[in-house]
Amino acid sequence: MTVSAIWMRRNKVWLGETTTPLGQIPTSAFDALKEFQQLRPTHAKIPRTACAVRWTPPPETCVKANFDGAVFSQAGLASIGIIIRNEQGLVMAALSQQIPLPASVEMVEVLAARRALVFAKELGFDKVIMEGDSANTITSINGGHMDLSAMGHVLLDIKSLISCFYFISIQHINREGNCVAHKLARQAASVPFLVWMESVPSDVVEVYQLDLLRMQ
Repeated sequence: MTVSAIWMRRNKVWLGETTTPLGQIPTSAFDALKEFQQLRPTHAKIPRTACAVRWTPPPETCVKANFDGAVFSQAGLASIGIIIRNEQGLVMAALSQQIPLPASVEMVEVLAARRALVFAKELGFDKVIMEGDSANTITSINGGHMDLSAMGHVLLDIKSLISCFYFISIQHINREGNCVAHKLARQAASVPFLVWMESVPSDVVEVYQLDLLRMQ
């Protein structure tokens, strides 16, 4: 405001117009600033939100298998999506598969977890971190009690498969960090079964690359 007042006074002097005395410039600049602050629009403070959940790579010598399930009720089917990546985030393998529609969404997630274990074992990986976005499924798999529900026999099979690995950890991640597996699960709506080695389908590439960018 002070510089503006000096500049305007200079122009008036150059044009021969009446000017404000130099001694009054600080006061007029302060008044102009006060008027501006009173008239400018104010905005409500935007609350800070938690950092976006992102996929993180596994430690060296391990791979990470993300899995997810999807339900297509009108078509009477469900699907599974799995992606296995190494410590650099590079794709080792990916899978998209249709399955018959189970009785519950929870069963879809449990079956997806089981298929991820089988897939990792088929490919010869014995140090695996598993991630899924269903907290109930992860809790059920990691629980030590006997599950007598309809999916209890699948959970028992999962526990048996777990014993076949040299190292395995099964953990929960929010949906934002499991987007590639979710996208792969949706792929199976049109094609019953596909496997990709060291790549992902073209319409999943963008989501996969976003995970890579967030790693940096």
